[in-house]
Amino acid sequence: MKEKTTAIELRGITKVFGTVLANDSIDLIAYKGEILALLGENGSGKTTLMNMLSGIYKPDGGEIFVNGQSVIINSPEDSKRLKIGMVYQHYKLVESFTAADNIWISAAHENYPLLTGERYEKIRTICDSFGFEIDPKKIVGDMAVSEKQTVEILKVLYNGADILILDEPTAVLTLQETKKLFAILRKMRDAGCAIIIITHKLNEVMDISDRVTILRKGKSVATVETSATTAKELTDLMMGHAINLSIEHPEVTPGEILLELDGVTVKGEEGTLALDNVSFELKSGEILGVAGVSGCGQKELCDAIAGLQALENGKILFKGESIEGKSPRDIIHRGISMSFIPEDRLGMGLAASLDITNNMMLKNYRDGHSPLVNRRKAIKEARHVVRELGIITPSISTPVRPP
Repeated sequence: MKEKTTAIELRGITKVFGTVLANDSIDLIAYKGEILALLGENGSGKTTLMNMLSGIYKPDGGEIFVNGQSVIINSPEDSKRLKIGMVYQHYKLVESFTAADNIWISAAHENYPLLTGERYEKIRTICDSFGFEIDPKKIVGDMAVSEKQTVEILKVLYNGADILILDEPTAVLTLQETKKLFAILRKMRDAGCAIIIITHKLNEVMDISDRVTILRKGKSVATVETSATTAKELTDLMMGHAINLSIEHPEVTPGEILLELDGVTVKGEEGTLALDNVSFELKSGEILGVAGVSGCGQKELCDAIAGLQALENGKILFKGESIEGKSPRDIIHRGISMSFIPEDRLGMGLAASLDITNNMMLKNYRDGHSPLVNRRKAIKEARHVVRELGIITPSISTPVRPP
C-alpha cells in the first residue's frame, strides 16, 4: 500500500464565540491525493473549522500543520501563500466587476494594479481546460447564483491551490455542473492535491470522498473510510442516534385553492422573457415542487409571487384575491401569511451586519403607532425564535455575520 503524505493536520483545535463553543479540541488529518468529506448538521462547527484554515478566524487553542510544518494562519493571505484555497458557500465577489476581474484581483501580480487584456484569455483557457461555461467579461451583478459560484471556484483554480476546501459547493449547481466539478476534483486528487468538501448530501459524500470526518456539536466523533461505510451509518454518527431513513408518503386530500397563477409572464434583468405564460394551482395540504436547471425562471417565479417582481402579463391570486402588482408589505397587511426564503439567504434574506433582534424588526418596524420603535416586542420575538428553532448564537445581540 502506498504511504500517505499528510497535507493538513489539526491538533486540538478549539474556537469559542462568546458563550458558544463552536469547535471543541478537534483533531483532523487530510492527506495529499485524497478527498476528505466533512459531514455534520448545521451548527456542528464544519465551516468554523475550515475558516481557521482559510485565515478568516484564528483558533483559540490547538495547532495547525501544513505539509508537516507547524504554521500560524493570521489572514487569508497567509492561507493563500500556503496554497490553501477555500470556496465559500456565500460568494465573496465584487458585483460591479467582471468575472475575469474578480478572479484577477484575487491573485498576486507583479504589475498590480495595472490591468491587461491577457487576463481574459487566461480565464478562458482555464474554463476550456476544466469545462466551465462562463463569459469572463460578464458583470457579476448580472449573473445567476450558480454562475457566481463558478467564479469562486475559478478563483481558487487560478491561484494554483493544492489544498482545496469547498463549503457546500454544489448547493446551487445543476446535476451536470456537479458532475463537471467532481470530475475536476478527481483530476486534482489524482495529481496529488488534498481536497476537503463540506456537504450535507450523503449521496455526494459516498460518490466523491475517500474518507469522511463527522462533526457533532463542535466535536469530531469519527473518521471512516468511505468504502467501508454506508449512508445509514454516517447519518447515525452525525445525529448521535439511530435514524430511520425511509420516508413515508401518506395520501393527502387537497383542500381549497390557496394560490393560483394564470398566464404569468415576467421579464428578467436583461429584458428577456424569464417566465412565459406560466399557470398552476396550489391547494392547501399540498407541496408543489418546481423543477428545472438553474436560471430557467425559478428566481423570477418566486420573486413575482412574493411581490418583488413586476408582471408583464397574467394574474396571481391568493384565495381568489388578486395580489399581482402589490408590494410584500401590502401582501402582509392584507393578512396573507406567505413566507419567502430567497436563494441568496444571506445576501437578500438577511441584513448580515445586524443582529437577530434587528433583523426581526425589519419586517414590521413601521407598524407601530409611536415614533419610537418597540424593541421590547422585537427582543421577545427574537428570543422565541432562538428557543423554538434551536438557533446557536452567543446572544440575540450578535450580528448574523461578524464583520
